[in-house]
Amino acid sequence: MKTPPEELSELRRKPNRVLPVKWAVKGVVKDLKYARDLSFYLLKREKADERPLVRLYEKALSPRYDRPVCLFCSFDKDSVVRENVYYYLNALMLAGFDIVFVSSSGMISGSDLEKLSRCCIAIINRENKGYDFYGWKTALEKYPEYREHSGLLLANDSVLGPLFSIDNIIARLEGSEADIVGMTDSFRFYPHLQSYFLYCKKKTVSSDEFLRFFTEIEVLEFKPAIVRRYEVGFSRFLSRRFRLAALYSLGQVLARTDYHQRPLQWVESTFHLWKPLIAESGFPFLKKSVLTRRGVSLGEVSAVLAEAGSPYETEILNDWILPRG
Repeated sequence: MKTPPEELSELRRKPNRVLPVKWAVKGVVKDLKYARDLSFYLLKREKADERPLVRLYEKALSPRYDRPVCLFCSFDKDSVVRENVYYYLNALMLAGFDIVFVSSSGMISGSDLEKLSRCCIAIINRENKGYDFYGWKTALEKYPEYREHSGLLLANDSVLGPLFSIDNIIARLEGSEADIVGMTDSFRFYPHLQSYFLYCKKKTVSSDEFLRFFTEIEVLEFKPAIVRRYEVGFSRFLSRRFRLAALYSLGQVLARTDYHQRPLQWVESTFHLWKPLIAESGFPFLKKSVLTRRGVSLGEVSAVLAEAGSPYETEILNDWILPRG
């Protein structure tokens, strides 16, 4: 049974509506566990005002202010910029973005610096604290010229792709009636845009609300708190003034898909519906967690990509999936 539009509309108006007993109990248990773990974290954590050290800030290509700027956060435990990341960066550059690359890896090698300088206007290497939201905050502070650009994209390397061409992505983003446009949305905790791809139009970027949100971001190392306070909080706070929309909304995906395994509040389309997203909607990304957390094989991914007519070759993932020799 496909999800009727009126059910999605009702959920947007009443995000905390009553759930089936099984899921309501599950939600209560998770909330109690979150409250317990957050309390332990806050008791143990170091000084909250200890800012991450910025090890490197280097300008590269000359910026073009008639283009939007992308603040791109990346992390690799081996301090390597992988080929799939370069593929994404080059696609963004060719699509019309200037790129500020923000790495929270231990270092950036000389060879990677040289390669990054061909596609980025600035390169930042910072201490690995605070996850991506603090990385974006650092980029906004180090590159205040972001205000001069025609728009701003917050992105990260938690996805693989683009699986399809994104040459027209800026036109699609700017053509939306919304002020903030994401790729996908979620109803978990509160209706919000998922933070791996958030495009903010100039009106939003120039606002006091946008500046206030990022000014108030603190160093948090407890990921569930990052999700609730910053990913959900970004949409919740800025939606008071600005209109938000997703290019591949959950409503659109569910309208095409016979999916009823979970209540809408518990559906993450990029995780639970990754196949129809790609095969039926031409969604240009695959979350890495589908491979790492869900355990989907590269063979299965390749089959879906072939069915969808994607030109993306999974061989590009060899240096990410397999240990480097």
